[in-house]
Amino acid sequence: MASNLERSILTIIEPTIVLDELVIADTESATPDSTTPNTQIKNSKIYNVTPLVRINQYEVNPDNLISFRLSNTGFYPTLKVIFNDIDTSFTARFFPKDGDVAQLYIRSQGDEETFKPIRIDFTIIDVYPIAGSGDKVTRIAVEGRMFVPDLFTERVEYHEGTSWNALLNIAESLTLGYASNVEDTSDTMTWINPNDTVDKYIQDIVANSYFDDDHFFTAYIDPYYYLTFIDVNRLFSQEGEPDITQGFTLNSMDSYDNSEGKVDNFPYFLTNDVKFQGSANYMRKHQMVNETGFITKNNGYKRYAQFWEQGEREFISEFVDPIVDEVEGQVPATKGRLVEGKVEGPLDNQVRFKYLGQQSQNVHDQFMYSVVLNYQNLSEITKMGMVAELDTVNPALLRYTRIFCKVFEYATPVKQQLTASTEDDAEPPANAVKRDPATNEEADGGIVNEFLTGFYVINGIDWIQIMPGPMKMKVYLQRRVFKPTS
Repeated sequence: MASNLERSILTIIEPTIVLDELVIADTESATPDSTTPNTQIKNSKIYNVTPLVRINQYEVNPDNLISFRLSNTGFYPTLKVIFNDIDTSFTARFFPKDGDVAQLYIRSQGDEETFKPIRIDFTIIDVYPIAGSGDKVTRIAVEGRMFVPDLFTERVEYHEGTSWNALLNIAESLTLGYASNVEDTSDTMTWINPNDTVDKYIQDIVANSYFDDDHFFTAYIDPYYYLTFIDVNRLFSQEGEPDITQGFTLNSMDSYDNSEGKVDNFPYFLTNDVKFQGSANYMRKHQMVNETGFITKNNGYKRYAQFWEQGEREFISEFVDPIVDEVEGQVPATKGRLVEGKVEGPLDNQVRFKYLGQQSQNVHDQFMYSVVLNYQNLSEITKMGMVAELDTVNPALLRYTRIFCKVFEYATPVKQQLTASTEDDAEPPANAVKRDPATNEEADGGIVNEFLTGFYVINGIDWIQIMPGPMKMKVYLQRRVFKPTS
């Protein structure tokens, strides 16, 4: 079982990227240099409730903002903002041209030395009207992707060493930071970019990265400009206590006029317990996700990596059986239905095959095999999970970290179903675990949903605002095993 430290994402180098200057008018200091007299509510604090979006010096006024989404679910962050161009000044004077950027600033709640503000420049990839026609257009949508110099430049280059070190060197050349939860990999070779974009070069290196068969990897650029390289498997543990971090307990409105809310040695968790309503740990809504049938149809339960090994002059065919946790009292949700304690159906027959070509002596020994190892496992973990919506932004939440979620049920019909087998003679499923009656009343009339409660991995985060409400957060969670209860 990986420890808290082993799961932690540690900074290796800091980003050195230089962004366009973004200045906010001084309306607070009441000094001779300030533009207006001192105000009771600090203007700078507005931006932890609503984002500052500026395009060619055109600032999207919160009164004109319709919706905002900053998404950190793919390889790099993306932006979509919709606003009313009431006086047509955006269209007439500030409409973006090639090379212009959308500037974003989200003030961190609490102490900015602990929780960094988000400051990103976006390459604008699309601008289009949402409503109106001709000279009557008033509602505009702007979409963008994080601007990283040379990320989409085609280059011929090479890096010698492991994939971990190659990514470190590439991050440095892009003026990005570098962070990882692994110290190194076991895949030494010369990593060559044959005039592909740097973006594709990074993706190819990650796809072929290898440590051993019990590890698989992914990478992404986070909202703070760190290229982050993750050993995903070490995060999927249902054992131990919730990790202890520097937490954040207040919502955005509570921290509007102060910088409190940081708590040291705070459990890393989310819950829908009504006692936490109004805090940054409260789940306003949660919804299970099940894509098992779709993914199994495409990938099977196993996949064979097939290739011609030039050095040994032989055909290699090795299967990858995606990793699953073996936890007492819990069952895998990704390996098919259990009947009498055994997996039913075509688990051993529903397989896929991938021929990868020839493996030369110029690459590491697991170069071809690692493609299927990483792909199959990364697909497998998306089969089951949960999407949680928070009422506010929780700056302590980070992508690809393990978090404990405690879910309660308050509706009477659901509570009756969850406790039925402890109160009547209904026959429980063969693989069910005896429910602990002590958990039946824990949260102001709610009972613990033992199936949904447990450790999850944060796979992605969205910052969302739909006016006139404040900025909120949507968290995408993944899990491989669940506790079936009687």
